[in-house]
Amino acid sequence: MALSLDSKIRDIMRSPEGKKVLEKYVPGSSKDPRMKLVGALTYRTLLSYPESAEVAKLADQIDEDLKKCSR
Repeated sequence: MALSLDSKIRDIMRSPEGKKVLEKYVPGSSKDPRMKLVGALTYRTLLSYPESAEVAKLADQIDEDLKKCSR
């Protein structure tokens, strides 16, 4: 099953390809310790927070890239 914006952050982080997508759009995010705190959230939920407004504009591209990843 492919990853998507509806995947949980922890599932994306467990995938080497998923981590690359995170890094592509938010450099340093895969090494940010705060990502463990949001691991149970879906990426779509995380993008709904005001702090993610700039990255949220790229949601369609992120979703497309995640869907190309394997788990």
